[in-house]
Amino acid sequence: MGVGTGDVNNDGNLDVVTGDFFGNSVSILLGNGDGTLQAGVVVPLTDTVSGFSAAAVPVKTADLNGDGWADIVAGVQSPDLGNPGIAVLINDGTGAFTSPPEFYAFSTQIRGLEILDLTGDGNLDVVYANRDDDTINVVPGNGDGTFGSEAFFDVTGGPVGVAIADFNNDGNQDVATPLVFSSEIAILAGDGAGNLTELARYPANSPEGIAVGDINGDGNEDLVIPFLNGDAVEFILGNGDGTFGSTQSISTGSGSLPIAIALGDVNGDGFDDIHAGLFIAGNVQVLRSNGDGTFQAGVDFPVGARPRDFAFGDFNGDGANDLAAANGATSGTATVILNGCGGVQPCLADVNGDGAVTPTDFTAWVNAFNNNLPECDQNGDGACTPTDFTAWVNNFNAGC
Repeated sequence: MGVGTGDVNNDGNLDVVTGDFFGNSVSILLGNGDGTLQAGVVVPLTDTVSGFSAAAVPVKTADLNGDGWADIVAGVQSPDLGNPGIAVLINDGTGAFTSPPEFYAFSTQIRGLEILDLTGDGNLDVVYANRDDDTINVVPGNGDGTFGSEAFFDVTGGPVGVAIADFNNDGNQDVATPLVFSSEIAILAGDGAGNLTELARYPANSPEGIAVGDINGDGNEDLVIPFLNGDAVEFILGNGDGTFGSTQSISTGSGSLPIAIALGDVNGDGFDDIHAGLFIAGNVQVLRSNGDGTFQAGVDFPVGARPRDFAFGDFNGDGANDLAAANGATSGTATVILNGCGGVQPCLADVNGDGAVTPTDFTAWVNAFNNNLPECDQNGDGACTPTDFTAWVNNFNAGC
């Protein structure tokens, strides 16, 4: 149900951590540096005293105690344990997590989780949304891997995620949260000391998640939300003063049911692109930003059944932004999609190597296919086959 990235064993390669809802665990998949991952190592989220376990939802990595090793925070649920909000796993300094998890705070429906210094004391804190209690919860870090008593900030309407950025450019981190029951986005201003004050709300149709980034290149933070029942994604452009413009919508296709959302620059043009997880199709749809607040038509890439969460990172060291997806069905899988755009790797769709992606590259691909040239291999399977034509079309439509 959740996926995060980080170098947990300090070997210079990016690793993947998943939150395993039905497994009551997190799984650590070490990266080999070439885009492949090792088999997952399962770390149970079990209380050593009671023996009860917790189901993991979102998961993040960060160095919580300043020892130079990435630790893990998972948002969890367990009625037997009183519905703790988070489980903390401290790295033992070898890339393993041999100490039992510590559980903090209480939440019946944790949705969304971020790690950052919200209280201004130099220590990393945890911020998450509690849908059923209508709160945004801030759990202050002590800087040694432990946490203090959480603070609750009321936001009625069913908050189901958090996006954190400086929306009003005052130097303090603010919070945006989607409200699934009231169909709104609430903006909460931070004061730099961990306190949040609601500023405004904006309409959004039954939002199930939220992502933050700059999609039009004006330097202000924008927001993107999946519209599950409307087969669309919605976005609102930030004005840089804590206010936002009108809500706009983009179709993701009939019956697509987008449920996960992320923003990341996939082609290196400096603009954040939309990634929507399509619940039924098992695809991630990428909608490339034109840099002016409009988007190109979405291009679908297969991941796994019911993708629920995304994380970005460079898994093969080519300088391009790759994608990890948590496949929310009971298949027990995560997916990594390697990016052929940007970085030191040439653009795949630019078969003739002229630095532009144009229809003339189709002729170049046909020539590469007929002569079994390396440029023919557009899907990365090491072979030149007719299936590479479909892959070339997808790369062309994606602009790379």
